[in-house]
Amino acid sequence: MNLNETSSVSGRCEVRRVVARDEGEAVSAFLLQPGLFGTPLTPGERDEFSTQPVASVGCPDDAYWFARDGDMAPCAVIGVRMNAERTGIYEVSALAIHPAHRRRGLGRRLLKLALRFVADSGGRGLLFETSSDLSYAPMHRILAELGFKQVGCFPDFYYPGEDTLWYYRPVDR
Repeated sequence: MNLNETSSVSGRCEVRRVVARDEGEAVSAFLLQPGLFGTPLTPGERDEFSTQPVASVGCPDDAYWFARDGDMAPCAVIGVRMNAERTGIYEVSALAIHPAHRRRGLGRRLLKLALRFVADSGGRGLLFETSSDLSYAPMHRILAELGFKQVGCFPDFYYPGEDTLWYYRPVDR
C-alpha cells in the first residue's frame, strides 16, 4: 500500500494520510475530544494535538493517518515524527482509538503502518512513549506483540503517580 493512499483497515473503517488542512483540523478535534484517553492530557499534549496534524501536511518526516468510520468521522489516529535530534529515530506523537472502535485491530494496524513509514523513510527505529496507567495495558500488550521492548520508565512524568514508559523497536528494512 502506498502510505498516502486510502485503504481498508478494519471492518467499515478506512485509513488515509492527512494531506489537507481540513483533515488535520478533523484529526485535532478527534484527539482533543474529552474521554478519548484513559488519563487527562498534559498541557503539552493539548498544544501538540492542536497544531501538529495540520503542521504535518507536506512534511516528509512527520505524518498523521486517520481511520474513519462509515459516517466518515475519524475513529482512530496515529501520528509519527522524526525525533528532534534528526538521527533517524522516529517517535509516535499520537495514537488514539475511539472507544467504540477498540478491540478490532486498528491500533495494531496503525502501528504497522507507522513502522512501514519509518522503514520507507530510511529511519532506524520507532520510539513509543505511553502512560503507565492501567487503562493503557492493552497498548502495552500490543507493543510487546509487535516486537517493541520497554527501554525506559520515568516516574511521575505526566502527573504524580503516572509514569511514562518508553518502548522502542528497530525497523526492518
